This record gives sequence, structure tokens and C-alpha cells, in this order.
Amino acid sequence: METRIGSCFLGRTLELSNGKIVVGVTLDVGPRIIKLQKPDGENLMFEDVADNVNKDVSAVYGEGKKWHIYGGHRIWLSPESLETYYPDNAPVVSELKPNGAVFTPPAWTERGVQPVLDLEFAPDGALEVRMRVKNISDVKQKLCVWGLTVMKCGGTLTLPLSTEDTGFLANRNLVLWHYTDIRDPRLTIANDRIILTGSTDAESPLKIGTYLNEIRAFYRYGDTLFTKECISKPGEYPDFTCNFETYTSELIHECETLSAAEEVAPGEEIIHTEKWRLE
Repeated sequence: METRIGSCFLGRTLELSNGKIVVGVTLDVGPRIIKLQKPDGENLMFEDVADNVNKDVSAVYGEGKKWHIYGGHRIWLSPESLETYYPDNAPVVSELKPNGAVFTPPAWTERGVQPVLDLEFAPDGALEVRMRVKNISDVKQKLCVWGLTVMKCGGTLTLPLSTEDTGFLANRNLVLWHYTDIRDPRLTIANDRIILTGSTDAESPLKIGTYLNEIRAFYRYGDTLFTKECISKPGEYPDFTCNFETYTSELIHECETLSAAEEVAPGEEIIHTEKWRLE
């Protein structure tokens, strides 16, 4: 593994590479995986240099507090609410390990949790992205980890759907948000896949979700194919039972996975893991 201190519009980054994948993680805010690319390729991650996507969260977190999307991959909690938009605008502590690094922001004290982003290159060349959330409150909490990868708009996401013969039982679900037009030309729903192609000329956002026992999503941007894999656990999922969601607007294209909701005791943590590949 190679490492170096880099930079982006948000300040310092720690860059990691195994020769196949290069990632850069913010150190002055976040953390965000703000860079994802092949060694000789283009960064796939959206960077909100103009601060187009932000939210005033003063009502929850105090006067003047603001959340910024920043771009890239982040740890979140589901279900979505104003409290979800935690203003993670402080420096991050990083610690190298043999095949990766661990990034720890200040605790989200108002939520009673400590998030940690744990990255490790696997022997097969993939990047394992572990999102750990520890309950630092004095009571049990039901926690659902939400991994949002915010990429540049203009690519195509393909998600294979279940083709299992389940007899009398349903084998797939499709979940739509109120602003999603099922006739939107960006969206194709086939018997065995969902295809969502982003457009920088889009006039409205679009979001769709589903549940899969094994998630294997593909995002093609230019000449790079990003694959996100995730194994699901039995349990309760938000948004009418979704463990995968994808959202696109004229600015971004999100590839999102969710953990099952778990009752987490004080001092314990919930871990949600994705595996990333680039071709």
C-alpha cells in the first residue's frame, strides 16, 4: 500500500493506493472519501466546490450550524430526518494500519454515537469500506447505518434484481419517492435489473430503492466501472424494506446501501461493510 498527504477543495486528504484503486479521505472535515479513481483515471466522486448542497440544521444542532454534502462517500444513519444531517465540519483523526487506515471524527454527541470509517485493501485487490457506529449514550439505541457514495452525475448505474423463483411469494420490491416519475427517461426497469442514467440537464431528482440478499451495483462513468458489493443480514430495513437506494439529480448520482436496524447497547457498535472495485 502507498500513502501520501494530498489535498482537495476541503483541505488536507490522506491518499491510499494498492496500485488498482486510489482513494483520498478528507482530514479537515467529514470524513469523506472525496477521491476514488484508478491510478491513471478520473476521480468518480462529486466535489461540491460551489457548496450547492447544504442544509441549515440550527433547529436541531444549535444556532448557525450547517450541514454540507461536500461530496464523496460518507457514513449516515437512517431513516432520514433533519437529525440525520449532522454538521460534521470538524477535523478528523487518521491512523494508518498495514493495509488501510481508520478515520475518526469527533463524536456526534447530540446523537449519542461515534462513527468511524475503516478502510482496508483486501488480498483480491478490492477496497473494504467498514462503517462502524458505536453507541456512546447511556441507553439502547436502534441504529441503521447508511453508506452514501455521492458520485459525479453523467454515468449509468445498473443494479441486477433477483430472478429467483419464489413460488407463491414475491421475489423483488421497488420503492419510489414522491418526486420520482416512473416515466422518467433516465430510468429503465427491466425484469432482471434497474438502470438509472444520470443527466446534467435533469430538471428534477429521481430516487428508487429495493431489497437484495446480495447487492452488486455497477456505476459506469467514462471508461471506469465502479462496483459496490454488500451482503445483507436478515432484519428490519427502512423505507419499505430497502437495503439499496440510488438517487440522481443534475449534480450528483448516489449509490447507497443500508444495514439492518439493530438494537445497540451502550458501548457496543454496529458495523456495515461494503466492498469496492474499479475496472
